[in-house]
Amino acid sequence: MTESCPISPDLLDDRATRIGAGLVILLTLVSLRLGQVWLPLLLAADFGLRSRGWNRWSPVAQAAQTLRAAAGLSPRPVNAGPKRFAALVGAAFTLGIALALHFQQPRLVLALAAVLILCAALEAFLGFCVGCKVYSLLQATFPARVVSPEHP
Repeated sequence: MTESCPISPDLLDDRATRIGAGLVILLTLVSLRLGQVWLPLLLAADFGLRSRGWNRWSPVAQAAQTLRAAAGLSPRPVNAGPKRFAALVGAAFTLGIALALHFQQPRLVLALAAVLILCAALEAFLGFCVGCKVYSLLQATFPARVVSPEHP
């Protein structure tokens, strides 16, 4: 049974999310190699789509689903709320990378990319979602009454 979440009652495929994290690592490394602003901006937009639950328009989410199916792995549903929060944090980091590239701040680019790659690697290889843990900590620290359309 999955935990309920005040952000969303929706579910995501944890296995595809982990594959997507691997794709984020690859795209971040390519961004560092190219040193161009456009790739981290595209990745930030993709994270933004996923943070809103618009995975059908996210190239990373779609590629991850396709790779999961091609590998013959069955979906493993998990609550979408913490994953969406983690995607929002990923959007902030990739936007920061793009801005640091634009303003030619290589140390900041490397620091932000290192944190992003570390978090994505923990998710991809160990199934440990740092953003999800931060989300849970924030929920425990700042509980809020959430009104859903079904329960005013």
